[in-house]
Amino acid sequence: MTNNAPFELRFRLGELPEDVEDHIVGQLGGAIALFAGVPYVTLLQDAISGADAAHYALAALRDLGATVTALDPDYVTRSEIAERLGATRQAVAHWVLGKRQADFPFPEPAVQAGATLWCWSDIVEWAISSKHQVDEGARLLTADEIAIVNGQLAAGRMPALV
Repeated sequence: MTNNAPFELRFRLGELPEDVEDHIVGQLGGAIALFAGVPYVTLLQDAISGADAAHYALAALRDLGATVTALDPDYVTRSEIAERLGATRQAVAHWVLGKRQADFPFPEPAVQAGATLWCWSDIVEWAISSKHQVDEGARLLTADEIAIVNGQLAAGRMPALV
C-alpha cells in the first residue's frame, strides 16, 4: 500500500503553443500564468515523494509537448508570510531577526534582484516545527528537492519512472 500525497509544483516553460496549453489545462488540470512574458504552469501531482511528483509531472508535460525549463519554488515576501500564516508583519520581522521563536531559527532567505524572499516550503517546515497554524493542503518540495530536480533537468538526466 502506498501513501501518495498531493504535491503542488510550479514549472517554468519554454514557448507554449496554444494547443499544448489547452492540453495541459484540460488533461492535467494545470493553471497557466505569464510572468514577464514567461509561461508557468502550476499542477497538483500525487506521489510518494516530492521528487517522484516532479518526475511524473515532468513526464506528463513533455508527453503533451511542453518544454520545461525549470521547477520554481514558491517565493514569498515578509508580507506574504504574515498573510499566509495569519500573523502580523511585525511578528514576521521579529522572527526574521531572531527576537521571537529563538528555539526555532527562522529559515535563511533567498535574495533575488535585490528583494529578500523565502522559499514557502521552508517557511511551512519552520511553522510546523514552531507550532504555528499552517494550512496542510498540498505538499511543497523543499528548496533542496527543487535544486536536485533542476540539476537533473539541466543535465538532461531525468530518472526513468517505474
